[in-house]
This record gives sequence, C-alpha cells and structure tokens, in this order.
Amino acid sequence: MNKSSPLIGASLMTTALMFNGVKDGFAKLLSGGYEPLMLLWMQVLFACVVLLPVIVSRYGLGILLPRPFGLQVARAGVLIIGVGCFYWAVRFISLADATAMIFLAPLVVTALSPLVLGEALGVRRTTAVVIGFLGILLILRPAFDGEPKGYIIGLGAGFSIGLFYIANRKLAPFSPQIVAAAYTPLIGAVLIAPLAPFFWTTPVIADGGMIAAFLVLATLGQVMMISAFSYAPANIIAPFQYSQIIGAIGFSVIVFGEIPGPWTWSGLALIAGSGIYIAVRETKIKNAQTG
Repeated sequence: MNKSSPLIGASLMTTALMFNGVKDGFAKLLSGGYEPLMLLWMQVLFACVVLLPVIVSRYGLGILLPRPFGLQVARAGVLIIGVGCFYWAVRFISLADATAMIFLAPLVVTALSPLVLGEALGVRRTTAVVIGFLGILLILRPAFDGEPKGYIIGLGAGFSIGLFYIANRKLAPFSPQIVAAAYTPLIGAVLIAPLAPFFWTTPVIADGGMIAAFLVLATLGQVMMISAFSYAPANIIAPFQYSQIIGAIGFSVIVFGEIPGPWTWSGLALIAGSGIYIAVRETKIKNAQTG
C-alpha cells in the first residue's frame, strides 16, 4: 500500500462514491419498469465479467472458491438485501432521502461492534451513534414527504449494509481487497439466479442507454473504490463515503427536480458529522496505539 498518497486515495474514493450516487439515480429511473432484483442481478453479473478474469489471471482458478465459505455467503447475502432494498426504496421516496438512509450503516457498525467485533464502545462513540440516530429521526419526521414504507425499506437497506461492513471487517484477513470485491458479486449472482424467472423483464431498446450507464457507473465505482484502498488505509478514506450524497443530490435536482428540504439537510448533517467523527476518532486511537 502506498501510504504516502492519501490524496489520491481520497480522490478515488470521492469519485467512486459520486459515481455510485449517479448510478443510484439511474436505478431510480429504471425502477419503474424493472424489479429491484433484476437491476441488482444485472449489476453483479456485469461486475463478475469485469472482476473475475482479473483475479483468476492473478491468483489462479482456485481463488474462485470463497473461503471461509459460510461467512462469505452471509456477507453477499446481506449486501443483496441492502442494495435490493435501496433500489426498492427509491420507488417511493426521493433519491436524497434514500441515500441518507444508507448512511445509517457506519452507525450500525459502531453500535454492534461490542457484540460482534469485541470492540469497546465508549462514551464518545455512543454519543456519536445517538446523534446520528437523531439525524435519522429528523429525516423520518412525522410529516413524511414520500410514502412511509419507502423510509422503512430504506432503513432496512442501511441496516443490512451496516452488517455487510461488519462482515468485511471480519473477513479482511482472508483475502486481498480485489478478491473480496469479486466474491460478493460472484456469490450474489448465484444466490439471485434461482429467482430470475419471477422478476425477469426483457429490457427494451429504449432503455439500453440508461442500463449501460447504470452498469458502467456501478463497475467503475467499485473498481475505483478498490483502487482507493491501495493508496490510503481505510480509516483515512472512510469519512469520504459521504460524498455519495453529492452525486445523488445533483442527479435528483437535474433529472427529477427533487431539492432536499431543510429537514433532510439537517438530518444528513447530523448523520455525516457523527460518522466522520467516529472515523477520525478511530484513526487517532489507532495512531496512538501504533505510535
């Protein structure tokens, strides 16, 4: 890892997540004609086409058997649920609100870390989680702007992606970053395949451009995210995950005319602020321990 290039790592992560925000905008556009699982299946299949040849050429065919198998399947499963719920949620609520729900994930990691990862929570981290939760409540205020079930589904997406992050930390010692990134779409494609007859809709030619943009942006975002970790450690670039909202809001304003209201901005500020605090705090602790 080239730790002397944190600026490159942060730039790659920021660009990757802005691409993800725009990709999610295309998912919202396509969600009216295609089921969430179909969009997700196309996404993981396309990622397999790009990533599997790379890891096989580098590590050999034996690398295609994920290890430890059970935990790898569980990780892919919770990500499928999380992303599938997100693509479902954008049918009912604005892209900005749905993206804000995803930012629940780092708070889930922090809240569950004592039980799952054996990490002490502490007063400061607990306070950050509580503040982040208050941000969620601001976005989920009693006067819903979208359909209430959309917010509930969005929360499910954020919680599931939080479990995915926890699984990533548990599995980090077992495989290189690019191999781990390839396992998730590989297992996801296999898990979703038996359901294909129930959600498949033959794409129409008119949607070809949007589908292509959706797939290319999803894969570019994933490749750039993997590359970011080769230039800077995770605890340095973690705060930049909130740049996803830039792409999502920009797409929402230009394409849907959706401008986030003050409640969403306030809630997002609390969620992002608490998440960034946790990331910076953990970086200082790790530096103190290694210094």
